[in-house]
Amino acid sequence: MSLILFVLSQTQVFGRSVYDPSAEEAHISLEGTTATFAGSISDLNVTKFLDSVEGRVVETLVVVSGGGEINAGMRLGEWVFDNQADVVVETMCMSSCANYVFTAGRRKIIRANAIVGWHGNALQEKGMTDADVRAEIIQAYDQLDEQARSKLDLEALLAQGTQQLREYMESSKADQARFFEKIDVDEYICRVGNEEYGVRDFFLLSVEDMAKFGVRDVLAPDDYELTDLEPYRRMGKSVEFVRLTRTYRNCRISR
Repeated sequence: MSLILFVLSQTQVFGRSVYDPSAEEAHISLEGTTATFAGSISDLNVTKFLDSVEGRVVETLVVVSGGGEINAGMRLGEWVFDNQADVVVETMCMSSCANYVFTAGRRKIIRANAIVGWHGNALQEKGMTDADVRAEIIQAYDQLDEQARSKLDLEALLAQGTQQLREYMESSKADQARFFEKIDVDEYICRVGNEEYGVRDFFLLSVEDMAKFGVRDVLAPDDYELTDLEPYRRMGKSVEFVRLTRTYRNCRISR
């Protein structure tokens, strides 16, 4: 793997996920018509999951994930939607899991003490910049030994990295637009808390507010908005509920 691919593979373009103990390799299981996916949403993990359920009838997906790569998230979410599977959240469904897997479920079930958290998508105002990519590449470059560095052209890597970021962003935006049109959900649900309510990291929404973006058939504990968020905050990210104050029409924000 080239240095730039290594850097980009280690960096989520739209923000790092909260800590996920299953990040490197997802735990995947299938029992009856219920499948479980616990871990990071990576291309490798999603491919492994899709291979394991191929030809099987799956009615329910139990998910535990701190997030992952957005295109892998859309692949998993499209499978959920096409199979009209219910999504059950155990512990947490954050970032790409919330964006693309939770929203795609036929029914969405949030277990007691579990949370669904968003913090942006391919259209967010404050995504990774060229400067961020350059900084990541330089950091990775500096960690190599002198012999490895001597074989690399840092300026070429920097140029390649920024170009890959631009291409990735444009491709992801187009894919994301098609995805949300297919599942009939307003993508703004993924970023409203950050862009309009000043949330730094992850925000949670009430069942009622989710429905304003077309995310319906959500079952959550009656006291969901009183969920203790301190265990998640101790993972190193801010997590907070947002109560929406704007009006919405036809699953599109009135701005």
